[in-house]
Amino acid sequence: MKKRKKTELYTERQTVSLTPEQMRRLRELRSVRARKDGRLIHTTDLIRDAVNYYLAAQEDLPGSRRAIAKGVEVKVDALDAKVEALTTKLDGFIERVMKRSQG
Repeated sequence: MKKRKKTELYTERQTVSLTPEQMRRLRELRSVRARKDGRLIHTTDLIRDAVNYYLAAQEDLPGSRRAIAKGVEVKVDALDAKVEALTTKLDGFIERVMKRSQG
């Protein structure tokens, strides 16, 4: 399978203005990662990573990690409530059976 070039992968363009502090932090992060990985890292790659991380954390964006986690949490809570209700019914049933067998 042919590997796609970044220029083929990233076809959408957006201009973003950053503060000097944000740029300083990006340069610092780029430098740390370059030392750690031993290869050149572009600031645009860091910005793409940050955007991907941000999008994955949005609970109102379908398919994001947070939306999936929230959906699972709601389902687990519903199952927990059902298990609790069934446990209460089972306890009552066992109590009635025990009373009948004793008396």
